[in-house]
Amino acid sequence: MTKEEHIQYWLDSAYEDFEAAKEIIANNRRKHFALFLGHLYIEKLLKALFVKQFDQVPPYKHDLYILASKCGIVLTNVQIENLKIINEFNIQARYPDYKNDFYKKCTNDFVHREIERIKETAKWIRILL
Repeated sequence: MTKEEHIQYWLDSAYEDFEAAKEIIANNRRKHFALFLGHLYIEKLLKALFVKQFDQVPPYKHDLYILASKCGIVLTNVQIENLKIINEFNIQARYPDYKNDFYKKCTNDFVHREIERIKETAKWIRILL
């Protein structure tokens, strides 16, 4: 696989995850999974950026802050905070002991606000791509 194909692989997968997140929100069911998919979207954009930067297989990590750091990105405090918040959607939507509390937290307002955070985070990563 060429470097460009490898980057495109991550981008295609990222966009597919975010489209699924939008469908979940539109159906107004299991909205916590939309935020989980939003995490995957950011994770895969960062993996595409890693491939762009280093032409290597990205690390087998899910922590967004670690991935961004490994990409050599200089992060603002706001970007660090956003990555850490979005990172929690991976844990909270995945593990049963967190899932129930997280599900209750996922009101329409909360989900829409956090999807906007995900969109803004994706926007600056795509600029780097």
